[in-house]
Amino acid sequence: MAIDRNRRIKSLKDELKKRRLDAFLVTSEVNVSYLSGFTGHDALILLTPGEGFFITDSRYVEAAEESVKGLSLRVVKLSTYNTIKEIAAKKHLKRTGFESMNLPYEVATKLKRFMSGTSLVPVRDLVEALRSVKDPFELEMIKDSIRLTKKTFKKISRLVRPGATEKLIAKETELEFIGKGAKASFEPIVAAGENSSKPHAEPTDARIATNSFVMMDIGCNLNGYCSDMTRMFVVGDVWPRFKKIYDIVHAAHDMAIEMIKPGVRIAEIDRCARGYIEKKGFGKHFGHALGHGVGMEVHELPGISRVNEEPVTAGMVFTIEPAIYIPGFGGVRIEDMVLVKRNGCEVLTN
Repeated sequence: MAIDRNRRIKSLKDELKKRRLDAFLVTSEVNVSYLSGFTGHDALILLTPGEGFFITDSRYVEAAEESVKGLSLRVVKLSTYNTIKEIAAKKHLKRTGFESMNLPYEVATKLKRFMSGTSLVPVRDLVEALRSVKDPFELEMIKDSIRLTKKTFKKISRLVRPGATEKLIAKETELEFIGKGAKASFEPIVAAGENSSKPHAEPTDARIATNSFVMMDIGCNLNGYCSDMTRMFVVGDVWPRFKKIYDIVHAAHDMAIEMIKPGVRIAEIDRCARGYIEKKGFGKHFGHALGHGVGMEVHELPGISRVNEEPVTAGMVFTIEPAIYIPGFGGVRIEDMVLVKRNGCEVLTN
């Protein structure tokens, strides 16, 4: 299945027209890759309604010629600033948007001096919003990444036994991904017992005890697309307190997923799960958002939180991960990735 980069570029050009921008400067490496197919460093895109320019230096010319389609290649001679200045002057650009969350202040200030004939307009999450809705190619890549993560969970779960250390399990997880041609999309979280009360606990040399429980949050980046899952393991007998908390989190997880369909506001989904946890008396022990988008980055749009009033859209892929964390005892988190479909959603990590 081929990637339709022309569609992506056209969608971005349509957004430029809506915002009355003469051009848009893409500096985020992930966004440059999304639009061009280039996976190296030190490259950017200057997109105008009529033409797009891929700008890089001599180190990456050959790689750019092999991978970049639909954009005119411009090789930096004096400096990137001069190259952008030359294009801006030739195209008579008046309003140029830039990625305000990615371009450092000093760089933006210097660029403004070079482009004295155009005003620089800070823009946030323009390409990221386009990326939040996945195309068929991306969905296949994400599903491949998930399949590898599920296989890795199955294999690594054999190590979750009394005496094993959190660090050992985390490192073995990373090595398993590398052995399959992928890499961990984030440092694996392996947290046993009390350590699991920390949402992003760092693996330690602590050994897993009998009659304990372990939180594992892992994911991989395979062929440029990520996955993310959290599962709980019980080693020995189940503690009544653990079972109570687990059942509450599991119910909140299922209630949220049941709500997901196009048009439903993201905040309502978060409030559904959060409200149930609060009703059960554990509201203060669930502080983070309900989930996050997953794609080329393991954390991207949309943010699944109580402050996001945007509706979900078919094609979005994000996590649902309610949790309860109790200092001195431990925590429970259940995390799955879902795909929003026309009439509901599909749990991709089942």
